Amino acid sequence: MARPDRRDPTQIRALHCVLGQLNRVDGSAQFSAGDTSVLCGVYGPVDVKLYDEKLDRAHIEVKFRPDIGVPTTKDKWVEDAVRSTFEREILGQLHPRTLVQINVQVCQGDGSVDAAAINATTLALIDAGIPLRAMVAAATCVVRPDHSIIVDPTQEEADSALSTHTFAFSNLQTNSPAYVDSRGEFSIDEYNACYDMCMAAVDRTLAFMRTAVEGKILKETQTAL
Repeated sequence: MARPDRRDPTQIRALHCVLGQLNRVDGSAQFSAGDTSVLCGVYGPVDVKLYDEKLDRAHIEVKFRPDIGVPTTKDKWVEDAVRSTFEREILGQLHPRTLVQINVQVCQGDGSVDAAAINATTLALIDAGIPLRAMVAAATCVVRPDHSIIVDPTQEEADSALSTHTFAFSNLQTNSPAYVDSRGEFSIDEYNACYDMCMAAVDRTLAFMRTAVEGKILKETQTAL
């Protein structure tokens, strides 16, 4: 079954990102994959309210806003995906009794929004100088009605899929994903194929993100000289 945009099954959409575009935050990043674009702003470490204070680590707060309307249950899933991923990856023990606030805004949603949100958050945290255990990136695969598997689906492709799978991996090259979300009907073989396809897509995304961060550091260094 051909894809509407004529991509190969394993081909991700064109990636683009901008770091540090917001002024009133400690770090920000806009990450785009095709027509899906997510903006993330990070505050912190800052003072935390008493009832959220944790004596041994920072409190991680995530707020997710869709591009249109008020947040739905599906948007809550994305918010939980970002929180669960980065509660493990942020070295919160280095900043106990503080708050790291992550604000995620969908600028345009055309599939794979949860993966784009994780990727934008990683870049924004790096831009803010928040210490991380590793750099994390995510990718989404779907199983289509003909049981073929494609990576980085558009919203049209995701709406007609039998199942959707999002995996996040770190650059530490471990076999254990940082985040997994699988929904719908699928076989073990289909799950394993999605795992492998997402891992390959994440490798390409991590290389892109690393180049973007290095480019910003180089630009800042040249400006300071």
